[in-house]
Amino acid sequence: MEWFSLIADMIGIVGAGFALGAWMQARWISQDLERERARQNKLVTVVLQHGAERLMLPVELRRTELTRAEILGRIGMLPMCQRGARFALSYLSSPEFLRRINEIAASADDTVLTISCTREELDQFEPPVRFGTA
Repeated sequence: MEWFSLIADMIGIVGAGFALGAWMQARWISQDLERERARQNKLVTVVLQHGAERLMLPVELRRTELTRAEILGRIGMLPMCQRGARFALSYLSSPEFLRRINEIAASADDTVLTISCTREELDQFEPPVRFGTA
């Protein structure tokens, strides 16, 4: 009978060790998940730029929303000088644009996505409207 008691005690001690290890692993995974959630919620500002002139999209994107389609959709919401016209930006069809999206998606900071434009490309959008008190 003593052997059964000793074996049961050993099983209990080993079981407690495994339980502690499983708890620590679950805690590490939870912390990693929380860090990744925080990283995905960081904001990305999209800016159209020609030289020193910049046109910032009115609302930042969360990193989880940073896709080519979402960027094109947000730019398409900017008011155009010519009503009903579709915007055209040559940078958006370049491999550099897609590379930059991937870099930003993998990074950890709040970031700015700068879209280089020519003067003509930037002039197709209405100048930003300033809202304030009258």
